[in-house]
Amino acid sequence: MSLVIMPDNSELLLGIHSNSLSEATKSDKEVVDVLFECARMKECLGLAAPAADASVLLTLDQSIVRLSYEDRGDGSFVARREKERIGFHYSIPPSMIQDLYDCKEDSRKFREIKGAFLDLLAFEAISRWHKNESIFVSQSPHLLEKQVWILARFDVKVLSFVQALEYFDLYLKRRDIYYVNPHITQVDGKAFDYWFLLKDLVPEFAEAWRTIIYGQKIIQNAQNIQDGLAGLADRFQNAFCASDRISMEYMKRPVNSTEWEMLYNFNYFCMLATGIFDSLAWLTVYRYSIPVHHPIQVSIRVTTSKSKGTRFVKKISQHNSSLESLIKTQQVLINLFYPMRDATQHREPVGGTQFVHSNEGWTASLARVKQDAAVAVQNIDQLGYPFTKWGLLKIAGIDYFLEPYRFSRQALRKLLTFTNEYLKLLDLPSLIASDRDMVKKIADARSKEPEPPFIARIYWRRDSHLPILFRNR
Repeated sequence: MSLVIMPDNSELLLGIHSNSLSEATKSDKEVVDVLFECARMKECLGLAAPAADASVLLTLDQSIVRLSYEDRGDGSFVARREKERIGFHYSIPPSMIQDLYDCKEDSRKFREIKGAFLDLLAFEAISRWHKNESIFVSQSPHLLEKQVWILARFDVKVLSFVQALEYFDLYLKRRDIYYVNPHITQVDGKAFDYWFLLKDLVPEFAEAWRTIIYGQKIIQNAQNIQDGLAGLADRFQNAFCASDRISMEYMKRPVNSTEWEMLYNFNYFCMLATGIFDSLAWLTVYRYSIPVHHPIQVSIRVTTSKSKGTRFVKKISQHNSSLESLIKTQQVLINLFYPMRDATQHREPVGGTQFVHSNEGWTASLARVKQDAAVAVQNIDQLGYPFTKWGLLKIAGIDYFLEPYRFSRQALRKLLTFTNEYLKLLDLPSLIASDRDMVKKIADARSKEPEPPFIARIYWRRDSHLPILFRNR
């Protein structure tokens, strides 16, 4: 059956498919553990239904109340929580499961799918009764592979365990709630949240920052390097915030205002991305004291054999050939953002539209991009339907639409990885390596730093994204 996390009448209703809990624990125990830490927060109350394996329920925290089901016959059921009774009707014909999953009624697969849909219907009844914002969390491949199909036919969103963490984190942020750990919230948490998330996801930035703070008096160009690192951090923190705001709008029902907010943050995000490359280029200037006659000469974007970026990267090769190689191999990523950034800054911002897929029963707010931007995305990714991993819409006869949530999430993950590799090759800690006392002070400081945001760091480290969340009405 299912496990249901039932909050009070103003909070998120979070249901978890108990019969998929063992599989979820095997595949990624850390995700499961963090999700149950979330379930124990004051924003949620837990409610667990029977599982095929009763021992599964023994692993749950005692604060999570157990739910029971009663079969009344003819497909009618009653979900019972203490004195509360909620009825629902199992109205899925066997032919639907047989056709949808290509399985026979007497097969084990059929019985598993029928049980999963029964759990889904029970949760749908509970969420309708309580009228809360709700999600149903499962690791069942039968449900996850039909996320959008289910959304078009039931009043429930089906998410994987890691997707549920992202959804819950954004749910809290919409209410300006930021948890330092499962027990403590941070006052004025937004600024701290993104700062410590950056240091956790880009450990080479954290090392570079400690190095420059402690090595101010002995490192050449120390103040410039510190300013460059601070600028890099500001851009990343703003990019995190812009992506989160895009994601929060993605979670809402698509209307004109959600489209406007997504596009506002999408255009800003693309400018921040190119700014991150500028920050890295200037850090390289300061690290190696590269002579620069005009700021326009500083760029790691290579377009032609005679471009300013080509000339600058050639200068880098004189100091660090490995860094030059990294820059050259990542030109597809670096060039990805400039068509949209240039349109916003020099022509017109990226526009948008409400896209309705009548056959599949969903709707979404999309960015309308030019051909050069679409080609830049195609150069890095063409996999997926109806969207590529980077958010490009792939439907015959429809060109140049991008889904901002998918794009910003995937882009940030790649930017974080690239930046960590770049800073590792800059090797700022080597500038103080000969000073043993300073190295020890930095090691001591490392162990005393506050914890990173415990929910966000989990889903950002995994390659996952929320499915399409809204059906046509």
